[in-house]
Amino acid sequence: MDTKLIILKRLEEICRGSDLNDVGEIRWNDGQLLRSCTIRAERGDPNGWQTFIEHLQGQRDVAWGFRRVFEDLGWATYSPEHDRLLLTLPDDLPALAESVAEQLVRVLDPEPEFEETDPAPDSESLGTIMYIEEKPGLAGHARIGRVRFSASRKTIYYAGRTLRSLKGSGYKANYFNVDSGLHYWISNCKKDGNDTLYPGIVEIDEDAREEYWTRIRQLPGNVQMTRFRSEGKYAKRRPS
Repeated sequence: MDTKLIILKRLEEICRGSDLNDVGEIRWNDGQLLRSCTIRAERGDPNGWQTFIEHLQGQRDVAWGFRRVFEDLGWATYSPEHDRLLLTLPDDLPALAESVAEQLVRVLDPEPEFEETDPAPDSESLGTIMYIEEKPGLAGHARIGRVRFSASRKTIYYAGRTLRSLKGSGYKANYFNVDSGLHYWISNCKKDGNDTLYPGIVEIDEDAREEYWTRIRQLPGNVQMTRFRSEGKYAKRRPS
C-alpha cells in the first residue's frame, strides 16, 4: 500500500475515534474532508493526497492539530539541533519521495509569517478562551482564561505573560514563558470539563466565566461558578 494512503487512512481512523477537542484545531468538517481525500486515494486518485495537503496549507490551525497527531503517533519529532520538525515514520513503511516528505514537513512546521516583526494582537481583542495549565512537572495550577495569539500563532499572550511555542520539544507541554522559562500546556477547552491529565481543580478567569459556562460547557446554570473539579484524562492514576 502506498505510504501516503497509509498516512491518510491512519489519520482518518484517529479523527473518527477521537474527541477532536483533544487534537488542536481539527474540526468535524476537517475530518470529513480527510475522509473524502482518503476515499479518493484508495481509488488511485493522486489528488486525494494533494487536496489534503493544500487544505493544511490554507489552515494553519488545522495543520498544527495534525502535527500533534503525527507527534503522538511517533511519526514526527522536533529536533532542537536542526530547529525543525523531522519525519520519523516507521521503518516498515516505504519511504516517501523526498519532495513529498519535504512538502509534508513544510505544512506541519511552517515558517512564521512574521519572524522578528511578528506583532502582538490588538490589545482590544477579546481573545480566545483556552485551557491553561502551568507545568512545573506533570501537573500544575490550571485555569480557564482568554489568550491572544500573535500573527504567526507561535506566541500567546496571557495575563501579562508572553508564552512561546516549544515546537514539539516539551513533555506534556507546548508553550514556555519567555521570562521565567516555566512550561505550560494550552489547549481548547473540553466540553466535559476534563481538561487535566489527573484529577484537580480548575479556576476560571472572571472575563471568561460567563462564556465558558454558556457556550463551551453549555451549562448556564453554573455561570456563577469560578472553579470546578476536573476528573482528568487519567482519573485512576496519580502523577509520579
